[in-house]
Amino acid sequence: GLYLDIRESWVIRSEAAMAAQEAGKNYLLKCLKEFPEICRKKYGVPFDLKAVEKKVRGLRRKTELTYKDLRYFESPEQWWFKRFWIFPPESSVEPALKGTKFDFWNLSGDNESILVRQLLYAFKSIELVSIILRFIKPEDYAIFSSPTQRLLDIRRGRDPVETYVNYLRDLREIRAHYGFARIADVDMALWVLHEKCFGTHRDAEVEAAYHGDTFLLRLRARNLVAPLAELSEAQLANALVEVKPDLAALVTCHALEMQILRLAAEFRLPSSGPDLSLEQIIDSLPNFGPVDALRKGKWKMLKDA
Repeated sequence: GLYLDIRESWVIRSEAAMAAQEAGKNYLLKCLKEFPEICRKKYGVPFDLKAVEKKVRGLRRKTELTYKDLRYFESPEQWWFKRFWIFPPESSVEPALKGTKFDFWNLSGDNESILVRQLLYAFKSIELVSIILRFIKPEDYAIFSSPTQRLLDIRRGRDPVETYVNYLRDLREIRAHYGFARIADVDMALWVLHEKCFGTHRDAEVEAAYHGDTFLLRLRARNLVAPLAELSEAQLANALVEVKPDLAALVTCHALEMQILRLAAEFRLPSSGPDLSLEQIIDSLPNFGPVDALRKGKWKMLKDA
């Protein structure tokens, strides 16, 4: 039937995509190596982000963060902070920080979300919060950037904190899959990737590797499709019909088959077996009520379409 034909074609295309991914293996690690050069080309100078990391390393074990500490994160001689961001005035931040203890060293699970919310309360911007975390603990955190969000189609949360946690989840999966040492390294590699795919320093080979990367495709699809998980199959098919009619047809075929099998089960009819076809199951349904000969004929027609 149509369902099996479409499914088989998708399996073939998936295998081809996996082969393409193998051919472009480690392209993200290559992007990371090019980070200094791409920064130089784009902004005129290479950035020294490790120097910023060294400046703020002592804050890992410091329980309080002060407004004076923020100058380390700006470090105009090392990177582009002031080109895109600005910290709120001291009169706004200092009262929010006073008396608040931050345990940057021990961050996991609920502790992570609590600390991010505390920082967000003080700085009012999830991007600024992410910068602080990225430099204090680069092995586990990254800057919440628009280029990376675009590449991964990040799933939006109920608030900025939940969205940032989703962002980190994706980057941590990429770190594990590709063998990066740190989350900050993943972020830098993806920034370069965005520049090579959508920026001014395009690279056709890297762009092809990105579009053929099965792992990232599945991650992006999960982010995009997850909000549709609560829809019924009929609702999902209707939602997809304009943008992906072949997938809408596949979902519809599957939904119809499942409904027929459930109906057969209600009549205590056999609904599975190596020699039992869907057409035979349709024929075995009784000819009364809503399942009359006309409806059976329509179901067979849809099955054979």
